[in-house]
Amino acid sequence: MINNQYEIKYIIIQVFLTLFIAFIPIYFYLDASYENKQIKDKMDLKNYASLLISKIDSFEKENSEIFYYPRSNIFTSAIFDKNNKEIFSLLEKTDNQQTFFFDDFKKITNKLCYKEYLNSNIFEAKSLIVCKEDDNSEVIYNAIILLLIVSFFIFLSSFFIIKQSIEPYRRLNQYLDEFLKDAMHELKTPIGVARINVDMLQLRLKNDKNILRIKSALKNMTVIYEDLEYYMQQNAVKDEKRDIDFSSFLEKRVDFFNDLAIAKKINFHRFIEQNITINFNEIELYRIVDNNLSNAIKYSKDSSNITVTLAKESNHIKLIFKDEGVGIKDISTIFQRYYRGDKITGGFGIGLSIVKNICTKNGINIEVKSKINEGTTFIYIF
Repeated sequence: MINNQYEIKYIIIQVFLTLFIAFIPIYFYLDASYENKQIKDKMDLKNYASLLISKIDSFEKENSEIFYYPRSNIFTSAIFDKNNKEIFSLLEKTDNQQTFFFDDFKKITNKLCYKEYLNSNIFEAKSLIVCKEDDNSEVIYNAIILLLIVSFFIFLSSFFIIKQSIEPYRRLNQYLDEFLKDAMHELKTPIGVARINVDMLQLRLKNDKNILRIKSALKNMTVIYEDLEYYMQQNAVKDEKRDIDFSSFLEKRVDFFNDLAIAKKINFHRFIEQNITINFNEIELYRIVDNNLSNAIKYSKDSSNITVTLAKESNHIKLIFKDEGVGIKDISTIFQRYYRGDKITGGFGIGLSIVKNICTKNGINIEVKSKINEGTTFIYIF
């Protein structure tokens, strides 16, 4: 039964997988691009240094009174004497403060610098340093564009591949959904007919144990049927809340399950405060109460007691189901879907998972206390 939550989860997983796959070629592209850029920057620095050296070498004082030092928007440079003292510099102060005891290339802050030693010249300059901003923004920009293009094509192709591959399973799910809905529809009528006829037989054969067992079994079937029906249609159930006389509602549900209790010689003890009203979805309230009463009877020992309590405490309403049954070994697992405390007693193990979802949806706190062979207490705080 595929729903929107699962589809969104698979889409998110697909997006992450797509990005992961796309990052592999992007990583190698970035590595190669960065290396190529470093080579190009070094060549540019060498070429610009050669230009400056040629200017210095060709300068003759007798031919020119003013030396025009080349300036650039890309490069900065400086010339130093043999003692590494600045003769002329276009470098920033932060760069100029650093001692340039290096040969060839060096990265200084966010710049790549190149040093070349000069021949004898009129300025008595010993070395020339040329720097260029080490800006990788173009490489990163190109990588992002490439990543988006690669991700788009990978996502598009994988989307169609996955869509085609899950199509048979989607159809199978759809077929199973329709089959179960039809089966549930077909079961509803015979269960109803059987219950009516058993009630009529009970009028003739009062206190007949066989009739009582059949009636109890039919009520168990009814609870399981209603759980399955709610589970299949929970996304379509309208969140229609209305004021419900909780006290009267609970009394009627206990009466409904009384035959099941009598079959196992179980006594109901009711402590139901009157005139308690609650604004709730009636279908969801049925699922909470019926599942707890059904489970209490199912897992109780013969000739034991079940206590049902409904009480108002300040701004809260407490609904309590206490049995004297086999107890629960691991409380943390009971609300998991398909969990069954006892495989012999039957059921699909979806009842309490439905209850848990309804309680989470409506902000109902659940407390469970249990001791092995002593019993279990379920407390619901509305």
